[in-house]
Amino acid sequence: MTSLTFYGGVNEVGGNKILLEDQDTKIFLDFGMSFSLANKYFDEFLQPRKCNGVFDLMEFDLLPDLKGLYRCDYMEHCNCKPEEKPNYDAVLLSHAHMDHSAYIHYLREDIPIYCTQASEDILHALDETSSTGTTELIWLRESFKFYKNKNGGYSRLKGEKTKKERVYNIIDGKKFRINDVEVEALPVSHSLEGATAYIIHTTKGPIVYTGDFRFHGYKGNFTREFVKRAANAEPLALIIEGTRINEVEKDSEEDVKRRVLEVVERTENLVVVNFPIRDTDRMISFHEVAKATDRALVINLRQAYLLKLFEESGIPAPRIDDEHIRIYIPRKGWGVFRDERFPKKIQYEDYDRWEREFLEHPNIVTAKEIKKAQESFIFRCDFFEIKELIDIRPEKGSVYIRSVCEPFDIEMEIDLKKVENWLKHFGLYPYFQIHASGHLNRDDLKYVIEEIQPKMIFPIHTEHPEMFEDIVDGSIDVNIVEKNEKYEI
Repeated sequence: MTSLTFYGGVNEVGGNKILLEDQDTKIFLDFGMSFSLANKYFDEFLQPRKCNGVFDLMEFDLLPDLKGLYRCDYMEHCNCKPEEKPNYDAVLLSHAHMDHSAYIHYLREDIPIYCTQASEDILHALDETSSTGTTELIWLRESFKFYKNKNGGYSRLKGEKTKKERVYNIIDGKKFRINDVEVEALPVSHSLEGATAYIIHTTKGPIVYTGDFRFHGYKGNFTREFVKRAANAEPLALIIEGTRINEVEKDSEEDVKRRVLEVVERTENLVVVNFPIRDTDRMISFHEVAKATDRALVINLRQAYLLKLFEESGIPAPRIDDEHIRIYIPRKGWGVFRDERFPKKIQYEDYDRWEREFLEHPNIVTAKEIKKAQESFIFRCDFFEIKELIDIRPEKGSVYIRSVCEPFDIEMEIDLKKVENWLKHFGLYPYFQIHASGHLNRDDLKYVIEEIQPKMIFPIHTEHPEMFEDIVDGSIDVNIVEKNEKYEI
């Protein structure tokens, strides 16, 4: 028997957790967080309790109640005897956005995860540099363990002794097997490096999973090649994302770069920008504009860390030693970086260990240096970094470019209002909104389905699955799925 069970990504954008079963093989397609559902019950200061393992999340259907799936330390602590071996064979990760990957944190470390090198690097960077949110995506850190110490008492196990490495298999553009199931990994364009679609050859026939994808961007040709390969496979089923099924507007990364260049060329002083922290295509666009206008793109320490990993892995991206890249060192803690009154050791104590390796890099820049030469920089500044404008003090003739999506929930609307208040205070309002989506619009989705010609489709990652019925011909069966329901193929 071959079946699909949708534990997330149903009537929502994100949260993909799709179980594919073929004979005795069980494979999850992504294991992400549902932001819309999580935000109904939790927020920044109301978080699931670690001491209750997975059960706070199960209470609200954020995680499925399945045996042999979740990490043993959490299960044991909640008096649930874990299975000796996992009941699931693999996770096929389409990309490293949190709505597809965050709940890997809760999985057993002996369930193999298949992904691209770029996706592993991004998860590695998140593990190393995130101070909040879900981590333990590459290394699981065992909790609730203690040992008898040399004094005869007991101590909690901490630090490196708790680390267990997860099993990652790098599958860039490869064919591979999970038990008797052959899988093809095909790169696609998305707003995150390393995005992948899959063709899974089951005993009933090929099943195609798109992940998140688009035709534009610097890897748009990858998506076109994927569509050809998927069509040649003559799939039985197509699991397709539909984030923008209700939109017809065309946009592209090329348009973003062109419009940004027009703004920067006529700007006399500082260009302040916000774009997604790990969107490499967008970073490349702003880097190209910086080169064309003889400026330097100023990135933050987390971005620098990721670019370092990409360089080590041979993944094309701007290099941190490029003459048009600068790494911004903010004032933290005591705020005494480069203050000669304090020894370097004292200065460096304000920074995390992973940050310290950049403090002597030749391409670093501080607020004082940007303030003195505002015409020389494009300063990337997100919601959490907006406070840096107090030190930089943009001069008259500076601009702000917002290169992220429009707010789609109340919290994002509130955050944007706060940012706008800051921009008005510093004379950067009104601003320029210049963005392109990481997802296909309605016409492109219709084209993909017509080209691939599956027998049936399963729309996911969309709030409007019923709209797919309007863009396919009668020969293709549109399955409007229900959460937690099993569909035999």
